[in-house]
Amino acid sequence: MAFPSYLFLNFSDGVHRISAQCVLRVLIITEDMLGSSVTVRLQNMSQEHFLSPLLSNFLEGVSAVLSVPVEDVFIFNIQPDLDAAPGSILNVSFSAALPGGHFFPSEALEEQLYLNRPRLTSLTQMEVLPFDDNVCLREPCQNYMKCISVLRFNSSAPFISSPSILFRPIHPIAGLRCRCPVGFTGDYCETEINLCYSNPCLNGGVCARREGGYTCICREDYTGE
Repeated sequence: MAFPSYLFLNFSDGVHRISAQCVLRVLIITEDMLGSSVTVRLQNMSQEHFLSPLLSNFLEGVSAVLSVPVEDVFIFNIQPDLDAAPGSILNVSFSAALPGGHFFPSEALEEQLYLNRPRLTSLTQMEVLPFDDNVCLREPCQNYMKCISVLRFNSSAPFISSPSILFRPIHPIAGLRCRCPVGFTGDYCETEINLCYSNPCLNGGVCARREGGYTCICREDYTGE
């Protein structure tokens, strides 16, 4: 399933004060893009000021840090942080494409942006704050597996305007997924799989379950895993 986000760019000729060019960009937001996205936090930033004149700075800064073309960075939401003081923090959600139609995994995006945060701050002329991942702080994943925060589609939001841009964001909701080890499954890795079900032991070996896997008890005259 895909969801549309609309970005209107309207540039005017500053000398003659007439409309010189109007560009309409329609971006289809897919679940794959949402699942491979991150949200950065910008200090002392409003939606209008971000759109004009700092949007191009942000796109070019992210492009340089990730070594991808500017047109492969897709912003789909800019929203004030509701848990912070009004006007103090702006959340910007985006994904970045890789060659072949794939996207940077959210973990790789977060790592690259975090390691290059001083450079990103310098390039964008914005104060980029550390990531604030509240979804995974309560450690919902069992069996010591890593919790990964993801975004899912919620609803389209009203248009946001600046002197040169009209932008329609979507408002995603924060979720999570658990990366399970071999032998566990479920939304939170809570279910242990019986790996002996497929009879993996050869030559009459007896399969014995153990946590996260199995072991084979060999017959006489046989050895090996």
